[in-house]
Amino acid sequence: MLQIRSITLRGVGVADAAVRFEDRANVLAGESDTGKSYLVHCLDYIFGADAMKKRFKEVDPYSQLFVEFENHEGKLITLERSLSGGDLLAYRSSLSRIGTEAPLKVAAKRSGKSKALDVTQILFEFSGVKEAKVRKNDRGDVVRLTVRTLLPLFLVDEISVIAEQSPVLGRASYDKTARKRGFAYVLSGKDDGGVVSTEVKDVVDARLAAQISVVTDLLEPLERRVQDRLGVPLEESVEAIDEEISTVYLAMSSHSDERKALEGGRAKVVDDGRRADSQLVAIDELLNQYRLLDERYGTDLSRLDFIAEGSHFFEGLQEVNCPVCDQVITPGHVHTGLAEASSVYEAASAEAAKILAHKADLAETTATLMVLRSVRLSELATSKATLHQIDATIDETVAPAMQDAGAKLELLVGRRLGLEKIRLEELQVSDLRARRDELERLRKPGNASSGDWERISSSATRSFCLEVEAVLKEWRWEGVGRVEFDETEYDILVDGQRRQSHGKGVRAVLYAAFVVGLLRYCHANGRPFLGPVIVDSPLTSYKKSKVLGDLDEPINVDIEAAFWASLKNIKAGTQLIIIENKEPPQSVADAVHYEWFAGKSAKAGERAGFIP
Repeated sequence: MLQIRSITLRGVGVADAAVRFEDRANVLAGESDTGKSYLVHCLDYIFGADAMKKRFKEVDPYSQLFVEFENHEGKLITLERSLSGGDLLAYRSSLSRIGTEAPLKVAAKRSGKSKALDVTQILFEFSGVKEAKVRKNDRGDVVRLTVRTLLPLFLVDEISVIAEQSPVLGRASYDKTARKRGFAYVLSGKDDGGVVSTEVKDVVDARLAAQISVVTDLLEPLERRVQDRLGVPLEESVEAIDEEISTVYLAMSSHSDERKALEGGRAKVVDDGRRADSQLVAIDELLNQYRLLDERYGTDLSRLDFIAEGSHFFEGLQEVNCPVCDQVITPGHVHTGLAEASSVYEAASAEAAKILAHKADLAETTATLMVLRSVRLSELATSKATLHQIDATIDETVAPAMQDAGAKLELLVGRRLGLEKIRLEELQVSDLRARRDELERLRKPGNASSGDWERISSSATRSFCLEVEAVLKEWRWEGVGRVEFDETEYDILVDGQRRQSHGKGVRAVLYAAFVVGLLRYCHANGRPFLGPVIVDSPLTSYKKSKVLGDLDEPINVDIEAAFWASLKNIKAGTQLIIIENKEPPQSVADAVHYEWFAGKSAKAGERAGFIP
């Protein structure tokens, strides 16, 4: 369904005349001659009317009409039409953005066999209503369903609402049958696209003969193949192959799970091997460093041994004069900075003891690393062996099993398709034979269409009437409020009384109940309805009490108040626009989208009418 977002007039040198509408209920009320009803004419014109039916002097400066629509997906489309007539332009955007893209040219209506884009096509596509064919006469000729055909069901002007005409058929026109079938399409979602016209019997016979020929051509090779198989028992059934396919598929799934488990274990083994290998590299590097350190300790010990041995020989030297003081060097002869041989020996021995201790620690650490190296070598060897075993299991057991199962499954599927083809051909033979028999039956004399066409679905009309009953209950209709659909008048009976038999006030209320009930029915059941319902002056002619000479019978005096209150309960996704002279109660005005046209008595801040 679609909804109207705005109606706008534009002209050169004048401010836009615009009215906006929202989801759910909208009320546009105000004094007479303020342009309220002109909005209905604007919609009639944008929906493809030949010309704008109503003009007044305040509209003269305006040249272009824009109507902005929104669909259930939140997308916007704006239609533009010159008030002087002609075709339309369509912009797939809001009114404020129509300059950002090139418009589509849209015909107001199609003529003859034209396939041009028109208002019906663009609005049906936008609202999600598929294009349909409906009968236009009793011979079975069909015509394309258009927006204009359905117009009385959703756009109700101030004259039609009180008239005695059918809400389906509208004013007297040549397309009554099309409007009846359009209403049936809205109720059921089923069009007349499959109806065969009885206008030219020779054409129908030729078409049936051609169809029989095509069916025969299709049937002959299939029948030969079926005949060739007669008496040849099938070696297996579809059910048996399906069971075998299921068994093989389960086996493949089991092998696949096993392979996934092995692949997971393989990844862990590879990680463990890489970890052991990296630690071996680190251990070897440390051992190399420790070897160099041990050699350094050995060099230092050799140096200290040399120093200790040199101090011993120093004491055995002959007496010589000191090169410093030129005196004989004696044991007590000491100069600053020179040490006795015993002190040198003791210092060398102490240093050697430290180095020996470090060397012992180094040897112990090296031995520990060697043990750890052996452990890592063992882990690496184990990882390689496990990896080899896993690879062998996958390559020699799991992979061949999966390959065999896959080949078997492919073979089984091929056999299954073969059997399915045989079954399909047998079904095609049966269907084609039935179709040929039906076509031949239609060709026999006396089997032409009798003109007794399918009636509207009684279940659909009853469901629709229940929605109208619910509306009248909300509006506090006096009486039982039992609603029935009259297929003779294409109108409703309320408590056994025809709508046309009431006075104009009650007729208006019941017309409003008809279209509101239809809106609710289509929204609840997903039926192909264009979307908004617009009713002009449903309450203006209504009388609250019986007046002498008035044709209205007594009804609930609170119906007007209940009508206003019900607008607060209109569901989201269903747009209802009420245009009235009467002002709604303040609680209703606050709950719905409401605008008041104050007319000539407009005060500061109030809107006088549609035209600024």
